[in-house]
Amino acid sequence: MNHARISILQILHAGLLAILLAPVASARQSVGSPAAPQSPPIPVAGINILGGRIFNIEPGVAFNSLASFLQPGDEVRLLPGVHIPFALADLNGERDNPIIIRGYQTNPELPLPYVKGELFSISLLRPRNVIVRDLLLGNSSGPTIYVDGSIVASPIVQETPWDSNLILTNLRIKQDGEAANQSGIYLRNIQKVDVMHFFMKGWNNSAIVLDNCKKIAVAQATLDTSNSLPQYRGVAIRSGCEDISCMYLSFGPKVQVAFELGVCDAPNPNATNSPAPPPAQRIQISHNAALDCPCFISLGLIDHCTITNNSIIESTKYIWKADGSCGVPNHITFQNNLVTWVPGRIDKISLVAKSIAPESITLHSNLWWSEELPLGFEIVGKPFGIETAPQVFDVNPKVEMRNFSPVDEKARSFGWRSNQATIAPVAPKTPLGPLEPPQKPS
Repeated sequence: MNHARISILQILHAGLLAILLAPVASARQSVGSPAAPQSPPIPVAGINILGGRIFNIEPGVAFNSLASFLQPGDEVRLLPGVHIPFALADLNGERDNPIIIRGYQTNPELPLPYVKGELFSISLLRPRNVIVRDLLLGNSSGPTIYVDGSIVASPIVQETPWDSNLILTNLRIKQDGEAANQSGIYLRNIQKVDVMHFFMKGWNNSAIVLDNCKKIAVAQATLDTSNSLPQYRGVAIRSGCEDISCMYLSFGPKVQVAFELGVCDAPNPNATNSPAPPPAQRIQISHNAALDCPCFISLGLIDHCTITNNSIIESTKYIWKADGSCGVPNHITFQNNLVTWVPGRIDKISLVAKSIAPESITLHSNLWWSEELPLGFEIVGKPFGIETAPQVFDVNPKVEMRNFSPVDEKARSFGWRSNQATIAPVAPKTPLGPLEPPQKPS
């Protein structure tokens, strides 16, 4: 899938950044000339309770040029209806007084304002202290939401991530059509971002891509699938990312790989003396649920990763794999996971390259269940790694399929519903219902 990433960046940085930078350049005064008074291109509609200005955006109105006029505390309200994509550069709020971009719908019975995708639905360049919330988005040919902290139009691979303090919350993303470069949310060269409490229905390449990112939290989301789209990857975390957590995500059926960690580019045969990419480091995959997934997790170039308290239900090919194509994973902890499969439906529990030592994977206690055990071990193999605690193979968890909770008392300390007190906080005033995993098709 790496060719798709290259195409995305070529498209976005050749055309999109020029769009983003145009209103910024036009708003600047020439050196030495007196500053002329300027008014925002959108009239001020009022003052919010925090003292910020309110700008109401009618459906179909372009407001990219408003970006350079926005101040800390300002609120941009997209009114009910269908909106065109928007690209905003250099929004600069304050930590306690952020700039807010939101859908505005006073009737909870009616749909949120919808931003119809083209190349993208939303693009943000170098946002700082910004909240985006309460919107419907979808049907883009590239990333539906694209956030880039790059300083220049041609980003440097090892550029220091932009310090953002960005929050994306209560967003509903839907994709109907096939598009090779389409992903749901693409974050690049950015740090300190919370992506929480959202719903996604269908995607092509990846639901979420993190590229040269640090200190990102993705939490409380339903990632449901469409029968007509490939859904190659759920969350793709590229090599070089650091301090990433993914918690309380539920995946619909047949996501090809729920989590792909330490993703790398294919080697360039013409490159000489190019430095090796750094591994993804300190990644937490915790309290997630996946149904009918060919591969729950793929380990590439990654160091220090905890995979804990996940429900991996009725897997269909591998529980996890590490094929060595991007590098060797190290210091991987697999603990308190609940794993089930239907007899005869998986090839192997662990697909591991010969270059990877068992010491790379530490197995604390996990529950593994299929009706074909223990004889099935001769075909699917036992879990790969060094055991620091006995694995549980003889307890049928009797998983309740609505929420993947095990009925058997001996199994309740395993899986995504265990230790409920650790659940990640949700965004305030977010009118989504309780998170439940998608149901298996009948």
